[in-house]
Amino acid sequence: MQVMQGGRPTLLGVRAPRVEDDRLLTGRGRYVADVVLPGMVEAAFVRSDLPHALVRGVDKTAALASPGVHAVFDGADLDLDAVPDRMPWVRAVQHFPLARDRVRYVGCPLAVVVADDRYLAEDAAELVDADLQPLSTVDTVDDALAPDAEMLYPGWGDNLLLSVEPDDPEVDAAFERLRTVSGTFTTNRHSAVPLEGRGVVAEFRDDRLTVWTSTQAAYVVRAMLATVLGMRERDIRVITPDVGGGFGQKNEIYPEEYLVPWLAMRLRRPVRWIEDQHEHLIAATHARDTSIDLSAAVREDGTIAALRGRVRTDLGSGEIFPAGYGPSLVAVGSLCGPYRIPHQAIAVQGVVTNKTPTGGYRGFGAPEGTFAIERLVDKIGRELDIDPLELRRRMILAPQDLPYETAAGARLVSGTHREAFERAVELGERMLAEERDAAEPGTHLGVGYATYVEGVASTTFSITGTWSSQDSADIRFDSDGGVTVAVGISAMGQGTHTMVATLVAESLSIPIEQVRVVMGDTDTAPFGLGSWASRGTLVAGGAIERASEVLRCKGTDIAAHLLEASPDDLELTEGRFQVRGSPGSAVSWTQVAQSALNRTFELPPGVEPGLEARAVYEPPGLDHVPRPDGKMNAAASYTNATHTAVVHVDAGTGVVEVVRYAVVHDCGRVINPLTVAGQIHGGVAQGIGGTLYEQLPYEDGQPLATTFAEYLLPSAREIPEMLVEEWGGPAPETPFGAKGAGEAGIIGPPAAIAGAIENALAPLGVTGIDTTPLTPPVVRRLIEEARS
Repeated sequence: MQVMQGGRPTLLGVRAPRVEDDRLLTGRGRYVADVVLPGMVEAAFVRSDLPHALVRGVDKTAALASPGVHAVFDGADLDLDAVPDRMPWVRAVQHFPLARDRVRYVGCPLAVVVADDRYLAEDAAELVDADLQPLSTVDTVDDALAPDAEMLYPGWGDNLLLSVEPDDPEVDAAFERLRTVSGTFTTNRHSAVPLEGRGVVAEFRDDRLTVWTSTQAAYVVRAMLATVLGMRERDIRVITPDVGGGFGQKNEIYPEEYLVPWLAMRLRRPVRWIEDQHEHLIAATHARDTSIDLSAAVREDGTIAALRGRVRTDLGSGEIFPAGYGPSLVAVGSLCGPYRIPHQAIAVQGVVTNKTPTGGYRGFGAPEGTFAIERLVDKIGRELDIDPLELRRRMILAPQDLPYETAAGARLVSGTHREAFERAVELGERMLAEERDAAEPGTHLGVGYATYVEGVASTTFSITGTWSSQDSADIRFDSDGGVTVAVGISAMGQGTHTMVATLVAESLSIPIEQVRVVMGDTDTAPFGLGSWASRGTLVAGGAIERASEVLRCKGTDIAAHLLEASPDDLELTEGRFQVRGSPGSAVSWTQVAQSALNRTFELPPGVEPGLEARAVYEPPGLDHVPRPDGKMNAAASYTNATHTAVVHVDAGTGVVEVVRYAVVHDCGRVINPLTVAGQIHGGVAQGIGGTLYEQLPYEDGQPLATTFAEYLLPSAREIPEMLVEEWGGPAPETPFGAKGAGEAGIIGPPAAIAGAIENALAPLGVTGIDTTPLTPPVVRRLIEEARS
């Protein structure tokens, strides 16, 4: 299916069904749990039930004698290197796949049992007796920073994994002469909980290791395995089968991903481990858990001259790669949003505590930063008696302001910041009016807004100390005119196969049905950094565009020779090279491929046989480390959006229902509107969950939500129908004019919903909502405090 654009057919912007869905919806997907190999055994982990303790010994005798058990190992048995600490600007953690001398969180792996099946392995794991000497628990950030705090890493002298203290005289000067408005804005700890948990299968055969793992970055896993296992990368093959959701949580490299391959090599037989839900909630990385102290130096008209503050994140034990401080840096970069705020100086503290390590989760700090600045803008409006929407209009970027560099260093080249905002306000006012017309008198209804910019296709060097931002594509014709494209990004349910096939078909002017997509296998896909930071369309698109240009040039030369015409006289349309003005004088890609691959004697002089191309694309203009002024343009491009939420609040119970929701979004050229809408719908659903329901509380280092009986997720009943409008057009700074849309949906809900609740409860005097999740007890307490 094609549409016409500029007088020619195009696949871009067509609401076409995803090419991968038929296989997945009919049960033909293959996930890690579906990998079954001859002679395979299963692993189960023994995990610490203490949050902080010295490991004095592990007694494996009873477990080894248990039926069906092949081996039991603890940390002292492993001949593995520590996971490398490659970031010189943060403190070294030096953690191992199994704890050796100390455990620092409940769920930390202490030992592993391998048996004929998972049931026998679990039975034997209960027989492993770990001798742990309890230590004082560091339960909160305040505990960790106290002068007499127990040190998680005694050699550090404190509990700060990362500490950044900026100094900007311009900011100091603004705060000396202007009014100050301040607040503290907290986003509590929750989890990504993808439908498919983690899993690893490994086999060592013919001196080569093959690993199937549910990851977002196969090549990064391969490199880390080579380092920790002491192998050459070429002797390791990493395969990412179908992934049932990643959301950034599967962009971390976990202890099990090192240990299961080690077991396969040690036992000389395939080993599998599949995570259960309890393990997932205590051992897979958590997210958010960030408090932002933010102050604004405010002019008389309410506009912000400078921001000053601190982003403080509870990183848990910090024993994960990449380390979990990355979202804190993104939060700093998100604080100016789409506003003209000329200066900021924001400190960052990454604090270790006796909790599960935090890591990446969809939005990666942007929801936290957006929540802080949007709530602060509302507070400024309230204190200065300025309509908060009018205050935003005074600061928001207009088309004539672009290109614009934010106070954090982000270079905004394109976007519809003001237009998207005004349209979202129009929708919000209409939706609220419609709900009020249908509601009973006295119903507490309110509307809230959140506007932001989102960096896409960012550098990864600042959190890995190794990799930057490039990705690759191989495109190869077969002699029948079919095309195989291999890319370095990966799929996890976001429609990547459809996007890649569409861009290749568009670039080569062939039907999408002729394109086969390969990814997620280090033996068959070119080097790439995987899928995260909404980067797939931009970086894969850039590589596809470059490789396709090579093939079009070669195809044109071959076709011109076959047609006895000049290459300058040919045009490529609907899979045929034809002489301009003479549609009957044409050859197809199939004929060109036959000449290039089979009938090579038909090739023009100097043209080599074959019809394939590889290209690498690295986004230009990225800063991989901060500039001398401390600023950093860490992303290749920036999307923008404004979210509108309409809520109903039951003042008696504190229950909040999101009844209407709209997103006005600009991600440049939309490749497939159905895919983009799906991404935004899913992100908003997760954002609603994190804003109203999901939390991972701790008490004395013990997690209190370890099953779905305690960890509350929204169901379809809690997610309203959504209106999504795409604004803008092709972005001049990106391949195909496309940006990214993977995280846009999750960034706006915390600020928009909090603002809507505050608006709904304004008659009761509720103001200053500054924390999530806004569960019924929290909302009731806000009402009671306002009444008192």
